[in-house]
Amino acid sequence: MSKRTFSLPLSDSDRAYLKMHAVRQGKSPNSADDVLVAIWNGVDPAPAASLDAATIEGIRRDAVAAAVAAIEQHRPVRIEIKQGAVIRALPDAHRHPVFPDVLAALSKRVNVYLVGPAGSGKTTIAAQAAEALELPFYSTGAVGMAYQLQGFINAEGKYMETDLYRAYTGGGVFLFDEIDASSAQALLAFNAIAANDLAAFPCGTVKRHPDFVIIAAANTFGAGADAQYIGRNPLDAATRDRFVDVVMDYDERLELAISPNDAWTHHVQAFRRAVRELKLRHVISPRASIHGGKLLSAGLSWDRVEQMVLIRGLSALDAEKVRANMPRRAAA
Repeated sequence: MSKRTFSLPLSDSDRAYLKMHAVRQGKSPNSADDVLVAIWNGVDPAPAASLDAATIEGIRRDAVAAAVAAIEQHRPVRIEIKQGAVIRALPDAHRHPVFPDVLAALSKRVNVYLVGPAGSGKTTIAAQAAEALELPFYSTGAVGMAYQLQGFINAEGKYMETDLYRAYTGGGVFLFDEIDASSAQALLAFNAIAANDLAAFPCGTVKRHPDFVIIAAANTFGAGADAQYIGRNPLDAATRDRFVDVVMDYDERLELAISPNDAWTHHVQAFRRAVRELKLRHVISPRASIHGGKLLSAGLSWDRVEQMVLIRGLSALDAEKVRANMPRRAAA
């Protein structure tokens, strides 16, 4: 069996494990991460340390706590849903912390305006909610013309249905993704459909199915473009009034669970926090953790992956500012 390997930067659980190894070797557990890795590899650049029993016990407790935390961060969330008098437990799965709020609203057929940064998992939440409610899932992205929502009559006189029509007439969760990037004309048509129990489509007036419910996903609150999302349009008050708001952010626990490399994911999260603290216009979504982990497993170097998925688009000066604002072990 091959010996376990460690790479920098270390995750908290790996660091705790190496600290315990250092103690067993009679070395200082308070060494820098690179020294702990060197001790593991049989190269000891640090002098031996004499530790008393209390110090060793403290290190053991820290190692156990770190191991428990590592397990907890990968533990799926268990949720129960009430349908009439029946309470049904959903299968264990990794779900965003706002999922229960979205599910509760949709279960009562209340439309949800789900707002969060790019790549935060809005589409995943919508699909999971539809599955949990045992409803069909329909979706569209940003639209520029009303016919993309309403459908149209083709040259042969046949009505070309859309996902909105199918959801409206047959029931289901309809995700209007990037609603705040859609045109005012399209939103006017959408509002007329969402507002009433009867709606006019090119094929005629149809009745709204009782199980039709909407999730509108957006990067803004509907007030128009901001510094980060400059291509967004304002939504009128009538449209916004059709929804309850659920605000979400990146879920770092979920990000760790679905990403292939914990050390890289910790680095991405530290990079993201530094970008936010510096108020830079730069999106670091969980996709950076997933894609970066895959690229590392393909044999690309850490520095090359960082350039490809984190630093891209940043000036050299801003990149240096971000690195300077990160913890030493995460920036290593």
